Amino acid sequence: MSNLLVMMSGGTTQVINATLCGVIEAVKSSGRYERVFAGVPGIIGVLSDNIVELTDLTSVELEQLKYTPSSCAIGTTRVEFLDDGQIEEFNSIIEKYSISSVINIGGNGTAKQSRDLESRLNNVSFVSLPKTVDNDLGDSQLSRCFFTPGFPSVVNYWVHKVAMLNNESLGAYSHDKVLVAQTFGRETGFIAGAARLADPDRKLPLLLLLPEDQQPVDRVISAIQSMVAERGRAIVVMSEGYDVGNVGGVKDYSGQVMFSSSKHLAAQLLVNHCIDHGIQARAFIPGIDQRSEVMYTTQYDIDHAYGIGNYAVNELSKGNSGFLALISEAPDNVEYTKINYDEFDDLSRTMDASFISAGEFDVSNKYLDYLRQVCSDRRRISITDNVLPSAFFPLLKDY
Repeated sequence: MSNLLVMMSGGTTQVINATLCGVIEAVKSSGRYERVFAGVPGIIGVLSDNIVELTDLTSVELEQLKYTPSSCAIGTTRVEFLDDGQIEEFNSIIEKYSISSVINIGGNGTAKQSRDLESRLNNVSFVSLPKTVDNDLGDSQLSRCFFTPGFPSVVNYWVHKVAMLNNESLGAYSHDKVLVAQTFGRETGFIAGAARLADPDRKLPLLLLLPEDQQPVDRVISAIQSMVAERGRAIVVMSEGYDVGNVGGVKDYSGQVMFSSSKHLAAQLLVNHCIDHGIQARAFIPGIDQRSEVMYTTQYDIDHAYGIGNYAVNELSKGNSGFLALISEAPDNVEYTKINYDEFDDLSRTMDASFISAGEFDVSNKYLDYLRQVCSDRRRISITDNVLPSAFFPLLKDY
């Protein structure tokens, strides 16, 4: 009987370990695989033969793992496509541990990496699982991929943060006229647009800056000035990729710009513009908190992240491989499906035009309807001993 290898790539989410847990539990009950291993971290761990076995985790440990946010369990990494020498090294590890199937949890780049590996390695099946709070993996029409695991929880996070920002603004707008909050989102405004779910009746002095509706900086400032003149204050929620000046982009090893690691941050640049125009402003930039704060993780998100891990192993057990698993919309619920590697070149997506109120610094009601479906169940996970920080389950320890 052969074994399965699981890896993580790219950024993390609140629910990535729920997917890992779903994979492990499905492997243990599948009868297809004898053992499940993980590269720590990801492909880099595999190439350096830093492999851990996850087969014998207890039910208590798996429950802890399921509710542990971020990637502290087995780590994640960002790498370029492997060269021929690295492919040979990867293949030798595959043979050493009798691996017949590999599951790679990540985003668009991870799916491309997995497709490349499967085309260059013999007798190894690859499957990719989705992971991105940005919701920027899939088709813009949402017919193949309705949402990505992690997105419902980050929406819940920002609904609460907008309420917090409003309370702060109400108390301090005599001197801080504008609060500027920066969300994740390199080239898309799914997260920034989700801030409107905190104010669906549009009663707050809220402006949304979405990369799909990029406006000149002077028009942004004009909109802020108008809001301050009318309401005495303004709350601006902007995607990190919204262009208000040169951020001095720093790229990771896979070639993607890391906005939170760049020389400047978009929110701070916008604050500077406001101050230059005589408007006192303050920035709120939570960064990695958006994708790792367990307090706003929803049970709905956990359940579907776990479910897609189960689905992938079940499909492998049926002899299916070479695909990216997705969560798609069904009439009364969501269901799991797949898109084969040979069906796509690039699955990065942006918001559909129908989701945006172009030029108005807002999203449409259609986008709010979509958010209500994705976040129809915003129950936060129960904060029990299993999900307190003391019970988080890192296999990676340096203490």
